[in-house]
Order: sequence, then C-alpha cells, then structure tokens
Amino acid sequence: MTFDFRCPSCQTKYSVSENVIGRQVRCANCGDAIVVSGPGGVDPSTQEPTPPPTQAAAAPLPEKPDDDDEPLDFGEKRKDIEADMDMTPMVDVTFLLLIFFMVTAAFSMQKSLEIPKPNQDEASTQSVPKEPEDDPSYVTVWVDENNTYRVVTTEWDEEAPSEQELLRKLRQARNGDSAGNTPTKLLVKAHGDSLHEKVVSALDAGTEVGMEQVQLMKVEEID
Repeated sequence: MTFDFRCPSCQTKYSVSENVIGRQVRCANCGDAIVVSGPGGVDPSTQEPTPPPTQAAAAPLPEKPDDDDEPLDFGEKRKDIEADMDMTPMVDVTFLLLIFFMVTAAFSMQKSLEIPKPNQDEASTQSVPKEPEDDPSYVTVWVDENNTYRVVTTEWDEEAPSEQELLRKLRQARNGDSAGNTPTKLLVKAHGDSLHEKVVSALDAGTEVGMEQVQLMKVEEID
C-alpha cells in the first residue's frame, strides 16, 4: 500500500510504499537526508511500542539491506526528447533522381520523319539516266594514255592535239548544236596513264569556256 509523503525541506511530494516507513532516504529534488514518516506525518520511532500478544516465539525476520545513502526512485516521468531528422541526405537523393530523369528524358526524345512506303502496285517512275555522249547537255573530253585530247558531243567527235585547239573546240560545242541545245556540263574522262597536268588543263578549259558543271572520271580503256 502506498501513501503520500512530502520532503520537509523542499515540500516535494512523493508516493511511497509502507515498506520504507522509518528509513532514511535522500530527496531526489534537494538532496537532503530525510526519514520517511508514516501516513499523517507520524514518525514511527516516537510511538510507544505495543506489547505483542502472548504467542509462540516467531522466527526473526531477515534484515533488509541498508540503502540510506541511495535515493529512491519515486517514479518521476522522463521528458520526451524530440529527435530531429537530418534532411540533407534526402535532398541530395532528390537532386540525383531529378538529374537522372532529365537525362533519360532527353535521350528518349528522338525526332523522326515518317516516309510513306512505296506502293508495289504502282509502276516505277524512275527514269534511266542517259550516257553523257547521248545527253545534249554534256560535252565529253577524253584524255588518252598519250595525253591527246578528244572532244565528243551528240553531233560530232573530233581530236584536239593541243590545249589551244581544245579551247577552240569547247567554245564551238558551247555554242550549241543544230537542234538548239546548249551544253552546260563537261565530263573529262582521263586514262590512268595520262599526265596529271593534262587532266588539270582539260578541267580548267571547261571552266574557262563557261561550263556550269565540270566532272572527272578515271577510265582504264579509251573507246
């Protein structure tokens, strides 16, 4: 059974058991040594002992350990300690996830151009390209293994033994044929054994007479 007990020095109220009545303890608040009195503040040491009734001798009770120097635990409640969570690692993880999703989204955005599939039932409209000798817009200059020039158009095929003669025949071809077609392209077909200087002279001659396109082709045999 418990009862209320106050410290005489600091008037701190404790709830103690009857087992500690008469014992000297230390107050947990002020630290003074006090003797626990009975209910109502009565000190059992000042009371006259009541003569025991006549009965058989009882066995002596075992002595209790002397805990006068140790303060009793009166069941005071501990204050709750609020634990703060460190959010710094969570912020770092959030930024890493944000960067990851931004990078993966950029890789997944690929532009594409849809091209309609050709219809197999439709006839092919692709035209077969003409040979340069059969195309009135072309003038062909052959450079053989002997470094001799030959100018070929759709109407005539003549040899040009010198660079001056090559320029004259290219100007003649540039004036157009009898059908009114004016060539604008020059194709130089050079043999693999011809001199590089002769090939460059043929290309320069085409540019000099006003050809809009000048092309070069290497051949192994001259027709």
